[in-house]
Amino acid sequence: MVLSYGQQHGNASAMDAKDILGLPKNSFPPQEKKSRPPKESQRKPDGISREVYALTGGLAPLMPAVDSSQLKRRPPPDEKVAWQWLGFTSSARKDNLHLYHWVRVVNGVPPTGDYSFAKYNKSVDITRYTDEEYEKYLTDPRWTKEETDQLFDLCEQFDLRFIVIADRFPSSRTLEELKDRYYSVSRALLIARNPSSVDIAAHPLVKEPYNISRDVERKRAMSLVLSQTRQQEQRDEEVLYY
Repeated sequence: MVLSYGQQHGNASAMDAKDILGLPKNSFPPQEKKSRPPKESQRKPDGISREVYALTGGLAPLMPAVDSSQLKRRPPPDEKVAWQWLGFTSSARKDNLHLYHWVRVVNGVPPTGDYSFAKYNKSVDITRYTDEEYEKYLTDPRWTKEETDQLFDLCEQFDLRFIVIADRFPSSRTLEELKDRYYSVSRALLIARNPSSVDIAAHPLVKEPYNISRDVERKRAMSLVLSQTRQQEQRDEEVLYY
């Protein structure tokens, strides 16, 4: 191996310094390697898979991701668990439809009570009117009673999902017109049925009535924003931030 000039000069200088100090010319004694303290072996907690424990390194998260009571635990010795294909009905349905699903059965006793997902079935309470109320409070030259009845039937069927209602409505009405008719009728009924009550003053239908012109303008402005090109967005950002 050929040494460079710098390496040769450095080796010679080191040997001259050893001669002056009276030190042996061999290399400096090797430095002792500092031994690292042995890592304490940590036992994997019960209920946590090996892969999750390897990813987290045994460090506890800032917030518990799973309730400790939900961790895997051994069932009691006298508890026998089996899965059975059993029928059930749901209170969320009005046709008493009989369906089947797999159910966890403990000691041969199937779970009782209503279907667990029935509580998530939320329906809107649609206000209804009589013929007398319609003639007295709800007449509108732009709407017939048949159209209003159809609108309220669809609102009850589709839980005020006006996108779906506008698609199913037989007449050529815009979505905003359908919303305006429904909320104006509901507001008029609320006021007519509570003429002397001050409690309805804070009701959303009375306090913040539906404004069709504002809703149309809001959607028009949203459409303009969503249809902008990237160059237009960059120009807007330059105006706002520079």
